Amino acid sequence: MSTDINTRISGPFQEFPDVSEWDAVIIGGGPNGLICAAYLAKAGMKVCLVERRWEVGGGLSTEEILFPCYYSNVHIIYHMMVDYMPAIKDFNLDKHAISWVKPNSQTAMVFDDGSSLLMSNMAADTKDSMSKFSQKDSNTYGHMIRKWNKITNEILVPCTYLPAISPIDSQIILEKTEVGSEMLEMMEMAPIDIINEHFENDKIRAMLLYMTCMWGCDPRESGMGWYVALQMSRGINKCYCYGSSHKLAGAFERVIVENGGLVLEAAAATKIIMENGKAAGIELQEGRTLKAKVVISSLDPQTTFLDFVGEKNLPGTLAEAFKGWVWDKWSFHTLHVASMQPPVYKKLDKDGKPVRGYDPWVNEAFMTIFGVEGEDQLLAHWDNVVAGKIDLKNFCGHATCETIFDPHLTRWPGRHVSFFQMHAPYNIEGGWAKREPELNQAILDKWEKVAPGFTKNNNIQKTNGETPEDIEIRFPNMRKGSIKHGDYIPTQMLTNRPHPDCSAHKTPIEGLYLCGASVYPGGTLLGGPGYLAANRVAEDMGVKKWWKPTAEMEKFTKTYLEK
Repeated sequence: MSTDINTRISGPFQEFPDVSEWDAVIIGGGPNGLICAAYLAKAGMKVCLVERRWEVGGGLSTEEILFPCYYSNVHIIYHMMVDYMPAIKDFNLDKHAISWVKPNSQTAMVFDDGSSLLMSNMAADTKDSMSKFSQKDSNTYGHMIRKWNKITNEILVPCTYLPAISPIDSQIILEKTEVGSEMLEMMEMAPIDIINEHFENDKIRAMLLYMTCMWGCDPRESGMGWYVALQMSRGINKCYCYGSSHKLAGAFERVIVENGGLVLEAAAATKIIMENGKAAGIELQEGRTLKAKVVISSLDPQTTFLDFVGEKNLPGTLAEAFKGWVWDKWSFHTLHVASMQPPVYKKLDKDGKPVRGYDPWVNEAFMTIFGVEGEDQLLAHWDNVVAGKIDLKNFCGHATCETIFDPHLTRWPGRHVSFFQMHAPYNIEGGWAKREPELNQAILDKWEKVAPGFTKNNNIQKTNGETPEDIEIRFPNMRKGSIKHGDYIPTQMLTNRPHPDCSAHKTPIEGLYLCGASVYPGGTLLGGPGYLAANRVAEDMGVKKWWKPTAEMEKFTKTYLEK
């Protein structure tokens, strides 16, 4: 028998009812599920969010994976859309819940010869660093970053929070302006072609290519050139969530609860209930039933459609399409480190004395890339990864000492938490059980080379490696370690993500909506899927939206969409 949740759970020892009824049930308490639930709860809907793990957050998890009282941001640390994400402004999180750190020294890259490159929030500092390698490239960067910023701010950012536009329609509307025409030119090219066309120095090319493609964009994929503008513009605006990434998850959870919503943790969904071809609720692993007018899934398409809905209930070509869903071409292997002192990047001569070369600001950088000397070496590493291999003599990655920006991550004053992260295959040649120990040691050896003394004299107290297999264990919907729930290729982007009939966040199954990283606009904590799903559900259910489009969205709509 169905029971009203507000009357059933009236005392401190009342159990959650076996059957309950809701306006909306959201599956998955990652950032997009939280965002969607927060908007709908504040709009007055009766909302329940269910999360499989013991706490919400998904990729915003912060955990003690080294020692007790040593906290690591195990998944998301680089917040690139803070300046524009509607949810942060709409819920006023910057005022009472969250503080952000945006270092000027954004990304450094150090080389074996003692030289270094620095990408800064301030373009003048980046140009100064590049001028040590190529004055031409320094001048070019000044011109290109203004162009990329304009494309990103006027087109890519607002489109992240507006419904997907088909490639054909994009071609028509973007021709209206000069910046739109420049965007169209980039859309026809591959990232590597754009970078090599404009820049001449091999080290600068390598750094720009790494920053562009680090989240899984194929450097040689035609049609993905626009990703250069997005990643270069937002890649120099990375923010750190002070107090840990999980504070952002907690802030959204607080909004849900304050507005009458309910969050169920340690509550794994196992089935989407179908009645007469309509999604009518979900079943939990423990046997409880949550009936709902709409079900909103933030999980990957195979879990949502093939496992939870069931192939027999799927209309049209959905089953075949999702069976052929392409997972990320590479995942990540991360080595987390607890240490007495932070890594200090410097170059020593044969007598162990520091030599000039590394920019002193390198040690203030939010992210430091090392292990690669040029573009060909970087491409060789990525080609190995795609082929299921890692060459211990030729691999690279990026490192961050988290406690430089947030000393609260360790309860021992002066101690530090860092990580090194590298692209890695899910199915590695030789298997992860065999390869992980030797890879972890190779990482430490490489780190010691660029930060002498970091791994010596008992400075490192504890390490913990996390393989692509471990990512899938923590987050089963990141199948094969796919942090974006599916590869970034033209056939899985824009109105194709995850399927032409689902990219608008409403599926062909009545009552079923999508709000996860596998739906437009994608992953990497854009906040777009959750925001867009909330908009679509509110519109379809006739719920008054209390929020309004951002200024950037309104400008884009007026410039490109209005006739």
